[in-house]
Amino acid sequence: MLSLILKSSVLLSLFSSVKASLGNTFPTYRYCVEQCREAICDEAGVHYKSYVPVPLSSKFLWSCNDNCQYECMWDTVRVFQEKGWLPPQFHGKWPFIRFLGVQEPASTAFSLLNLGIHLKMFKQFLREVRRTNPMFKIWIIYAMCSINGWVWSSIFHTRDLPFTELMDYLSAFGMVLCTAYSIGMRLLLKFHQVYSLLFTAVTVAYFVNHATYLSWGLFDYKYNMIANLVAGVILFVNCVIFSLVYWRSLPQSKSLLIAIGILAISLYLELSDFSPIWWTFDAHALWHLTTAPVTYYYWKFILEDSKHLQKEIPRW
Repeated sequence: MLSLILKSSVLLSLFSSVKASLGNTFPTYRYCVEQCREAICDEAGVHYKSYVPVPLSSKFLWSCNDNCQYECMWDTVRVFQEKGWLPPQFHGKWPFIRFLGVQEPASTAFSLLNLGIHLKMFKQFLREVRRTNPMFKIWIIYAMCSINGWVWSSIFHTRDLPFTELMDYLSAFGMVLCTAYSIGMRLLLKFHQVYSLLFTAVTVAYFVNHATYLSWGLFDYKYNMIANLVAGVILFVNCVIFSLVYWRSLPQSKSLLIAIGILAISLYLELSDFSPIWWTFDAHALWHLTTAPVTYYYWKFILEDSKHLQKEIPRW
């Protein structure tokens, strides 16, 4: 739900060195990649000069140059280990053992886990919530934003490319903003419709401006972090307000508090930054794992609140 907020805060600390991490600027790595490209790659670095027996998994959107970088990355890691040094990052990322062509297997698997929970709970929502429910369309929008976000998270962690990175960050921002919007619309439900329309217009304009700016030129990680922090703060404030206002009258507010509480506790993982355990499980991957119960409890709140509103419909 808030994956992009903290992802961006970590990236901010790396802002000045994303393209120049210690690993990929190390002489051993640079020399290895240069020699590998000259030996087996064509001039563009995309195809092999001739048939080279590489595993099928290394061909999944991996160019010849990409595979050279991957193999040389591990050669460099071994050099660091032999010297007793901590493993470095390469191009702003920790070394990961790819699996069947998947660049970050754990983050991909946990992204798919979150996607699966969204799909399961969304199907339950469609079965149990009537279309006449005053929040029906809002939760449909939330579901679409969330499903789209986790699809792109899975794609990005499968293969980190400029386009998949952009779509992951824009989609994750959309999830944060859409979640803040949905809770805001729930708070405005009993107010005059003009407030909901104004809130909707501001939210849409905020997203369009954000997406347009990031889609032109170099990706502005610093701005991206600030924009997500703003959306995250709005989300947190809306959730707290709803829980405090309806704590006694609406039992479903407890599910919302549980979701926010788990998320708050798990933030330590996303703020942490350590080399992957077994070259697979880094802090970000484990944080994706902890967002799974957050997803469940947030949908539990949606279902409970929607059923409550259905009983209240005659009053609207």
